[in-house]
Amino acid sequence: MEEELNVLILEDVELDAELTEYEMRREGLKFTSRRVETEKEYLNGIDNFNPDLILADNALPSFDGLSALEIAREKCPQVPFIFVSGKISNEFAVDVLKKGAKDYVFKNNLSKLVPAITRALTEKDELEELIESRNKLEKALKEKEMLLKEIHHRIKNNLMIISSLLELQSYYIKDQADLDFFRESRTRADSMAIIHERLYQSKDLKRIEFGDYVASLATDLLDIYSISPKKIKLDIKAAHIMMDINTAIPLGLITNELMTNSLKYAFPNNRNGTISIIVSKSHDIFTFIVKDDGIGFPKDLDYKKSDSLGLELVNSLTNQIDGKLELNTNGGTEFKITFKELEYKESI
Repeated sequence: MEEELNVLILEDVELDAELTEYEMRREGLKFTSRRVETEKEYLNGIDNFNPDLILADNALPSFDGLSALEIAREKCPQVPFIFVSGKISNEFAVDVLKKGAKDYVFKNNLSKLVPAITRALTEKDELEELIESRNKLEKALKEKEMLLKEIHHRIKNNLMIISSLLELQSYYIKDQADLDFFRESRTRADSMAIIHERLYQSKDLKRIEFGDYVASLATDLLDIYSISPKKIKLDIKAAHIMMDINTAIPLGLITNELMTNSLKYAFPNNRNGTISIIVSKSHDIFTFIVKDDGIGFPKDLDYKKSDSLGLELVNSLTNQIDGKLELNTNGGTEFKITFKELEYKESI
């Protein structure tokens, strides 16, 4: 090794320390050593000598190697610790290795000392490289997370600008059909904006709490359509369902379309009612339900072949998540979608 080492030697017999030093020099190690015998000297050596390696006898008159090992693990855990001792039991050898010693060498077989030192120092260098690589990776991940948060924040802001422009433009529209078109376009932008808002506020940049998201979306829709919560009640059951953004966005848009249909058509003549949104999971199968207790779905309308843009979107988005869409018209209108959450490859 080219680099000169600081070697702290815990040894009460000066001749044994000299033999240890001789063996290291004979094998070509460059080092500066300091011999200590007591706990006080040992602590001073760790604090002021800054050792790169600790060699320790086990039994000393006023100190012991096991205590020295525990101190080293606490004060300088990165420094290799090797026992250089007389005869020790197999049980003791196993115990000290479990507690953090890198190796042990018998004084009557010092030819094994330098190979043990070389292994220990190599492991130390590899560990330091691994720690450095991990720190660099963690830094890169944090930078990526900050960038993704900023992207989600900007997307949300841009969608909200679009929503605001649509709202402003709607003030100049007199035709009810055109007004409904602008209002629905606004709610679609809002539904996507809410997801990106949730993502940049969350620790998880790929998944969101879907129940919380859909509750915000449904509440905002009531506000946009100026409907009192006393007139149309919301019943949302989707607690603790985490969902990938690539699945949550289509489901959010589906929620928007189906809720909008209910708000527009299910409760005519100021009729009161309830809109329910239920999300559940059994094993790997999700069930997503949007239903109302209104006047029911028109019998002459095929929901899978409708000219309605909203229903076309619902069918298209259901296909996007490989879902199965079903309609139940008993006691109102119920749309049920069953699907498995798709696996998406990580983007680099």
